[in-house]
Amino acid sequence: MSFGVLLVSQLAATTGFMFVMPFMPLYVQQLGVENAGDAAAWAGLLNTATAVTMALAAPLWGRLADRLGPKTMLMRAAFAGTLVVGLMGLATSPWQLLGLRLVQGTLTGTVAAATVLVSATAPQGRAGQRLGTLQMVIFVAAAAGPFLGGLFAELVGIRASFGVTAALLFASGVLVLFGVEGAEPAPEEEEGETERVGPLPRLGLLVGLIPLFFVHVAITGVQPALPGFVAELTGGSSAGVAGLSGQILGAGALAAALGSVVGGRLAERFGARRVMISALILAGLASLPQAAVVSIPELFGLRVLASFALGSVIPVANLVVRAAVPAERQGEAFGIAASATSVAFGLGPLGGGLLAASFGFGAPFLVPGVLLLAASATLLVLTFLSIPRYSRLLKLVLADLVS
Repeated sequence: MSFGVLLVSQLAATTGFMFVMPFMPLYVQQLGVENAGDAAAWAGLLNTATAVTMALAAPLWGRLADRLGPKTMLMRAAFAGTLVVGLMGLATSPWQLLGLRLVQGTLTGTVAAATVLVSATAPQGRAGQRLGTLQMVIFVAAAAGPFLGGLFAELVGIRASFGVTAALLFASGVLVLFGVEGAEPAPEEEEGETERVGPLPRLGLLVGLIPLFFVHVAITGVQPALPGFVAELTGGSSAGVAGLSGQILGAGALAAALGSVVGGRLAERFGARRVMISALILAGLASLPQAAVVSIPELFGLRVLASFALGSVIPVANLVVRAAVPAERQGEAFGIAASATSVAFGLGPLGGGLLAASFGFGAPFLVPGVLLLAASATLLVLTFLSIPRYSRLLKLVLADLVS
């Protein structure tokens, strides 16, 4: 029951955030930036601002989750989002909107907080399944949010859409407050005991952080180039480009949602690292040929396959992060993971746009494929080094080379 309420709360929260964010360029124009190019630049700055402050604040919130409990942090993110996003609907200038976006990145982060809570409360042997289900809900909300937000904005305007987002976030917070069981926070250290300090295991965390970073870069990096690529494949006509692009993105989000559930279940059966590396290889191989497609059906099929594989990586990588640290420091570890994801959200669209402008629309599809395959190779090496006998052998070889 508690897990079901949590899923509903995250469906509401993520739908709320996605309800207005894709329409930031239009809102910026309403705030006085009339030129469409300048409005697009402002929208990019607004997205980057949130990613930067979230990357900086996430580790701090993660540590507080270990002390105060992840449920408290999830309510903080939802209720803070209610206030900040609600105020965005009252902004009168782009600078006010930028300031609120900076505050949003600092105070919110519902996905990271929900991930910590699910990880901490999952029954023995079911963490992969529950993390996968949570990620599925997030992908479904990410697909539905822009669609519903677009319809609502057409009916009553973008300003009112911020009010809907605030209401959804408030409802999410209330659901968590009254319907979700919390995990016990870490016990306070008794006087005289050594404080729980020291670095987290770097190698174990890297195995989870690397795929999380590159998967989110791959997901977000193609978005700026997709409409232009679709127009190119349809002969340069702008008619129907928005609809086709939306269909491809929507189908990809649904495929990623399905992949999240499948990945979480497979990890419990075959092992997290094995499933994660296999999914990265599949995603990379499905991404590479997208740069050379000559028709929309080819692009559609390859995007769905790649999205399925990318979606399956995320809950499995979270499982790896969970297993790499003791229970009392999971909040700190997932805070670092949220920081890496936020950086990816900032760099992905920026890199995709620059690649498209410099090398053509195929480049934002080709480069993520290469990066995903490189990430899988890196994980294979790190996994190899984590095996004690091979690690000792490598140290002996390096010592011989140095001497």
